[in-house]
Amino acid sequence: MKNLRAKIEILTQDEILQIHKASLKILEHTGMGMPNKECLTRCRNAGAVVDFDKEVMRIPASVMEDLLSEYRRNHPQKEDSMVREPIQGSISTQVFVVDYETKKRRYGLSDDVQKGIALVQHLDNISSCNAVCVPSDVDSRVTDLYTYLQLYKYSKKYGGTYILSPETAQYIMDMAECMGRKEYYLFESVSPLRFRKETLEMGLLFADRGHHLSIAPMIMGGSTGPVTMAGVVTLLTAEILGSLFACYALTGDFPGFYGHGSHSTDPGTLLCSFGSPNQALIGIASAQMGEFYGMEAGSNSALSDALQLDFQGGFEKASNMIFSCLAGTVSIGCQGIAGADQGFSFEQLVVDNEWLDAYRHVVSGFEVNEDTIAEELIETVGIGGNFIAEEHTVRYLRKSWWPSRLFARNDWDAWVNGGAVDLFARAHARIEALTEGYKSMEPVIPSARVEELERIAAAGMKSILR
Repeated sequence: MKNLRAKIEILTQDEILQIHKASLKILEHTGMGMPNKECLTRCRNAGAVVDFDKEVMRIPASVMEDLLSEYRRNHPQKEDSMVREPIQGSISTQVFVVDYETKKRRYGLSDDVQKGIALVQHLDNISSCNAVCVPSDVDSRVTDLYTYLQLYKYSKKYGGTYILSPETAQYIMDMAECMGRKEYYLFESVSPLRFRKETLEMGLLFADRGHHLSIAPMIMGGSTGPVTMAGVVTLLTAEILGSLFACYALTGDFPGFYGHGSHSTDPGTLLCSFGSPNQALIGIASAQMGEFYGMEAGSNSALSDALQLDFQGGFEKASNMIFSCLAGTVSIGCQGIAGADQGFSFEQLVVDNEWLDAYRHVVSGFEVNEDTIAEELIETVGIGGNFIAEEHTVRYLRKSWWPSRLFARNDWDAWVNGGAVDLFARAHARIEALTEGYKSMEPVIPSARVEELERIAAAGMKSILR
C-alpha cells in the first residue's frame, strides 16, 4: 500500500528565509506585550530582554535561533516529507447550536453537550471529543467545570472546552489528575503581538502544576494583521515563535507546532472570513514554514462561510483543505461549524466526518502487485466480458470501493421513489440513529472514579457559587 505523495508549494526558500528573518526582527525590536511581572521575569531568565514598565518582552534573534536549533536536533524530520497521511477532524465549542427542526439557531444546552459526546464516539474521523457548545442552562461561572465532568465521565476520546477562570481551572486540573491526565490550556496571543493578563495568569497556573500549554494565534488579515498574505504569514510567524518562547519560559517545554487559526477580514463587512481562497494560501504557506522549523503545521483550512449545507460550504471546505493538506498541514480546523463561528451544527459534523473518510480513502493510495494488477484475470475474461462475478472482485471489493453512508449514488427514479431525501435530512437521520438512548448513557470509567470526579466538581461548584 502506498500513501499519496504530494508537494504543493507557494513560497521559495529565499522567501521563507525572508519571512523568518523579518519575524525575528519583529520579536527583537518590537517584541510582545506581556502584562504580568512573573511572566516577564521568567522570560528574562530564558533570555529575553524585558521592560517591566512598558510590560514588553523582546527576544534576541540569537536566543530564538538557539531554541529552534535545539528543537530541530531533538525532533528529526520525516525521511519522506512528501507522504500525506489521513487527516483527523476536531470540534470547537460554540455558543449557539443550529436546530434541525426549526432551522434556526439557539443557545446551546447541557443536552447538546451530552448528545455531542454520544455522537462523536461513532465518528471515526473526529479524533477529539470537545464540547459542542457552552451549556446556557448551567450557571455561566461553572460551565467549563460542568462540561469537563461530562467529558471525563462519558467520552472514550480525549476532549475539553474553553477554560474560563483560575477558579474553575484548579478544579479541572484536579479532575484531570484524578483521570491520570494532564490538561491543555490555550495560551493564545491577541493580535497583533500581545497577551491578555488573564491568559498569562492562567498560563502560570497550568505551568506551575505541570500541565500543558498550547498555542494558536488567530490573525485577521486586513484588521488585526496586514492585508497582504506575506504580511499575515510574517506576523503569524512572529506570534507563533514568540508564543512558543513564552511557553518555554513558563514551563521549560518548547511545544513545537506551527499551528494557528488565522483568516482574512472581508473588507465589505469587516467580518472574519472562514472560507475565502486565502485560507488555501495561508494553509500552504503554513505547511512550508512548519517544515522549515521542523514542526508539524496546522491551519484553519477546512472551514466555510456558508451557514447551511450547500455547494458553497462543500466547495470552500474541500478546495481550501485539499490544497493545505497536500502541502503538508496535519490539522485543518474544527468541524461541525455553521459559517464563521455562527453556531454548531450536528448535521454539518456528520457530513464533515464523511468527507474526511473519503479523503482518507484517497491518501491511503492503493496496492500494486501481481495479483492486484490482475493481468491473468483480464486475459481470462477477455474481450467483451465482465468482472462482476469473479472471485477476484469479491476478494478485493471492500478494499477497492469506498461505500458512503451519506452521499447518494442512486439513479434519478430511485432517488425520487425514495422520497427525494436531501443530504441535510440524511445526515439528521444518521445522527438520530447513532445517538439513540444518549440521555441514559452509562459512564465509560469505573464507578469509584466517577464518584471522585463528582466530589471534586461538587466542591468546586460549591466554592465558586457560594
